[in-house]
Amino acid sequence: MGKLSKEELARFQGAAWALRMVEKDGLEATQKELDLRGIRHLPLACQKKDIREFEHYEKKNTLATVLLMSCMTLRDEFEFGTQRMNRFIEGFNKRTECIVDDFVHWKDFQKTIQEETGVFIPLPEEFMEGE
Repeated sequence: MGKLSKEELARFQGAAWALRMVEKDGLEATQKELDLRGIRHLPLACQKKDIREFEHYEKKNTLATVLLMSCMTLRDEFEFGTQRMNRFIEGFNKRTECIVDDFVHWKDFQKTIQEETGVFIPLPEEFMEGE
């Protein structure tokens, strides 16, 4: 057998990785892992713990920017002062911890808001599939 091209080598490595996953965790877990990696374009070389660390970092930064934008809107549109702003931030941070720590998922919040207020907040399907 001659020297393999980078593409052929990558295919063999991917097949070997998939076989190890199926043997270790089963077919369904392997399918979920492949779906996750495909949605997020993650190479097989990325370790699961590195992916989780990045997700945690990504969630925290996203939520921090959303908090800032929310506070600006509450101040500008609803004239929130210090006391109400701090109450909002405290409540926001409690819910943020639940999301970051995977106690709840975006679809849970989406469903609650829709059921209790009638307001549907659309989120991309790809975003919801990673949960």
